Amino acid sequence: MKKAVILNDTAFESHHGCETVVKNIKELLLKNGIKTIDTHPVGKPWVENKSFIVSMSQADIVIVNGEGTLHHSQPRAKDLISVGNYVKEKLNIPVVLINSTCQENNSEIIESIKCYDLIFVRESLSQQELAKYDIKSKVVPDMSFYSKYDLSKKETTGRVGITDSVYFDLSEKLYLLSLKEGYEFLPAKTNSKIRKITVNSLFKHAESNLFKAIRYPFHKLKLIKFKYKKIRKFYYLNDYESYVNKIASSKFMIIARYHSLCFALKTLTPFLALKSNSHKIEGILSDVGIDKSRIVSEPEVASSTFKELTSEEESNILKYINEAPRKIEGMFKEINSLIDK
Repeated sequence: MKKAVILNDTAFESHHGCETVVKNIKELLLKNGIKTIDTHPVGKPWVENKSFIVSMSQADIVIVNGEGTLHHSQPRAKDLISVGNYVKEKLNIPVVLINSTCQENNSEIIESIKCYDLIFVRESLSQQELAKYDIKSKVVPDMSFYSKYDLSKKETTGRVGITDSVYFDLSEKLYLLSLKEGYEFLPAKTNSKIRKITVNSLFKHAESNLFKAIRYPFHKLKLIKFKYKKIRKFYYLNDYESYVNKIASSKFMIIARYHSLCFALKTLTPFLALKSNSHKIEGILSDVGIDKSRIVSEPEVASSTFKELTSEEESNILKYINEAPRKIEGMFKEINSLIDK
């Protein structure tokens, strides 16, 4: 069986969306006869991971999961994309960039992107950005769309849901808004996962749950006021299915997380989306065919109108989510063909 390594394993961030993305990447590689032999975690310099460098030398292909890293020339963007140069100079095997947003990067990052054999971006805005530098890319929806949702099981309650954000200060504001308005707070983070079954990890997991069980009643009865940093963990959901079902059952969602928006789309849940740190929100909604009126800034949230999805919006969303798995599968067939050359 052919072998691959994945750079930028975002599952380590313990987000429902990121965990789903990495799970789907591994699943589709395997479906194409490619085994994942190692991954490198998000946010850490790959040059310092000696065991991963050894794994790359044993692989037939290197997969770089771009996600929301490659924008505005941030340091970790430079670190991540530079692996392409290393692979071409030292290993001479295919290296592919997938599932990426690209926006406003400097010439050094752009030159590194040119090393890649194939480039797949998540939205047309990123494709247009790369085209300015004569870099060819293909638009394929985010990997989370490979996990389908059965719309026949959708049951809506009267709740309005509201997510957290990548920004701590904004997350706290959204949490306080949920308390004020009676919205259901639905942060995108998961509870701590036991990645290695050891006595120590089991003890820590039990200790965390016991601590939560003791504190939660005091929080609900308002006997003790906890700061957001402490209380947010009470709202984390353990698994992807539970989180998606929460979004699906909401009558409306206020969203400040990219993957929460992806989940609202595939469950046909009406929403408002807050602007993010790149054009990924504007990009996906433009590709889907959703008007910019559903994108708001943080000060506009409290005064915004909760609009149902129009029939045109529903039709556009259904077309997008139904085509996504086919496009994603096509991407992995192209990746597989690189190894067979």
